[in-house]
Amino acid sequence: MKFLSQAKVNNKKLQSFVDLASSRRSVRSFNPGQRVPKETLEKIADAGRWAPSGANSQPWEICVVEDPERVREVASVMASQADRLNEHCKGFPHVHKKHWVHDSIALLAVFVDPRWAATYPVALDSDLDRVEYEENRSNILLVSVGAAIQNLQLATTAAGLTSAWLSGGGEPQTARDLQELLGFPATHIPYGIVPVGWPRRKAESRWRRPISETVHWNRAVEANLRNQHDIDHYLAKERRHSIYKDATARDQHVERAPTAGEIDAVEDGNL
Repeated sequence: MKFLSQAKVNNKKLQSFVDLASSRRSVRSFNPGQRVPKETLEKIADAGRWAPSGANSQPWEICVVEDPERVREVASVMASQADRLNEHCKGFPHVHKKHWVHDSIALLAVFVDPRWAATYPVALDSDLDRVEYEENRSNILLVSVGAAIQNLQLATTAAGLTSAWLSGGGEPQTARDLQELLGFPATHIPYGIVPVGWPRRKAESRWRRPISETVHWNRAVEANLRNQHDIDHYLAKERRHSIYKDATARDQHVERAPTAGEIDAVEDGNL
């Protein structure tokens, strides 16, 4: 086995990647534009293919929807999903507002067969398996899917395009609609839909927790751990502004500390 005699950290390449990652946005405002070559979409999909997965199971099937008529059909399914979401769960994106999903040049539908979770650790003792491993197999599957979708979004950003992450495909009605439309069996769940398009406007800055609070060195810094009070406050006062407003507007909103809840209107933006 060969070893590098003088291994060096490539900080320049690392910084380039961090710059790419920090420039990624889930943009909910597409500008209708020219289509991109099939080869570009294939390279983006290939980035998803190279994501890490539990047991190297690669449980995903990436369906690239680029035919304009089929894009509109998938967008309509997601619009119906958003209608149900808007009716039952307030405060989340309504995907056909301004018809932005319909303006996608492509949609990447990530289908996953949950049966692949059986390839992850299973205890020989069934009682122990139920307590210790069963739930974590589902966690491993979902983490694997998330890695693939993250790769798709980063590759889209690298290509000069923009994307979003629609998770509503995991809802049973939407899953059935997409399975029927795209020819997938009931065993395959479309956990993620990634619309790809040309950004209508420059991506805004987005709030992130400071690195000094987020990264813990060698052990937890208790003062930086967010608690139930922080979660409740985020739900009541910050969530919609953290989703839809640029970092400056979000900070100004938080500093005002409104007492009446999230009553002011916000526009769809990018995350």
